[in-house]
Amino acid sequence: MNIWAITCLVWTLLAYVVAKKVYGKYPKVGLSPAITVPILTLILMAIFGISYQTYQQDTTWLVHLIGPATVAFAVPIYRYRATIRQNIGVLSLAILVSMSVGVIGAYEMSELFHFSPEVRNSLMARSISTPFAMELADHIQGSSALVSLFTVITGLVGMMCGDFILAITKIRSNIANGAAFGSSAHGFGTIRAQQRNEQEGVIASLTMVMAGILMVIAGPSLIHLWLML
Repeated sequence: MNIWAITCLVWTLLAYVVAKKVYGKYPKVGLSPAITVPILTLILMAIFGISYQTYQQDTTWLVHLIGPATVAFAVPIYRYRATIRQNIGVLSLAILVSMSVGVIGAYEMSELFHFSPEVRNSLMARSISTPFAMELADHIQGSSALVSLFTVITGLVGMMCGDFILAITKIRSNIANGAAFGSSAHGFGTIRAQQRNEQEGVIASLTMVMAGILMVIAGPSLIHLWLML
């Protein structure tokens, strides 16, 4: 039994509970548990010399809870099914465009900086929520650990910068803003969209799930085809 691994698990759970209470009292993006807990955890790991392998030993099951959590997004989607049916065409197009930009952009950046194939493939899979991205990474010779990290960073950046970027565009459509958050920032973006507007949150949930399903089904073949060009 590794006492440090158990300590990391206890710390993660307690830190999340405390951070969530703080965020409930002061709902600022920078105080989100998704930001504060990882940052504090990394600082403590560096101070006490705890390796990632040690941290992962007894906390890896927390990552697998993301799958059931993603399924829960189906509930609000069902409530807004009429709105979704009316906009399914434009939402489908938005998802195709966002996934294409994410995959091609990751590939071009990897080529520019000469990343290894494993890092490149992990980056190409990071444009969807974590459970889908991990599944996709397994089919394109990516790294589950790396794609989890890249996906979380993508979501955090999207959540923190989304309001500012959408304000610049001056787009007022809940449908468009929700699709932007869901396809670019995944679970984190969906949470932020829900805080902004209920309908926006529902659309973000839908685009996140649809993008994940699309990439898991068609992504491996399309990515392999792109790499052969």
